[in-house]
Amino acid sequence: MRKITFLLLFLSLQGFSQFNKMDSLGSFYVIDYKLVWQKWYDIEDKAEFNRMLKSNEFTSDLDILKFTTSTKTKLFRLSGNNLPEYAQHDYEAFLSVDYIKGRYRVSVKQIVFPDFVEKTYYNGMRMDNPRGTLEQYNMRKDGRIKQTTGTMNVLYTFDSVFSQIFDPMGGESYE
Repeated sequence: MRKITFLLLFLSLQGFSQFNKMDSLGSFYVIDYKLVWQKWYDIEDKAEFNRMLKSNEFTSDLDILKFTTSTKTKLFRLSGNNLPEYAQHDYEAFLSVDYIKGRYRVSVKQIVFPDFVEKTYYNGMRMDNPRGTLEQYNMRKDGRIKQTTGTMNVLYTFDSVFSQIFDPMGGESYE
């Protein structure tokens, strides 16, 4: 009887602990029910890093020497194989670079596909609608990443694109 009680207690604690775990796929993390691509880099030369940011079309609006460390990107198109319909259209995102404890953290979040955003109005006021966001297509209602082939393909393609942009700029990267 004690063994059964212990086993049930162990299983219930095991199940509870899974809800506290952060969900992630590649360098995408779920933070407050939002998908955020994040990587850390050791950068030794701040001026060289700033020059590299300015020379890339995706990051050209950033200027870390003048404290412009976040921006909304221009429209870009994701290229990859077997992408769902929404991912074959232009996207925009919010990009930020933070300097914390001697390392840079690059974050890309609020990825939106403007062609799929519905503008809804109620009594003359615009209402927020999650349609057209990366989260709407790739997250379950409980805040976890969907484990479908389409979702994994889209997130790994984004991960690869963002890594190709930022990995050459930084030295060692940390997940």
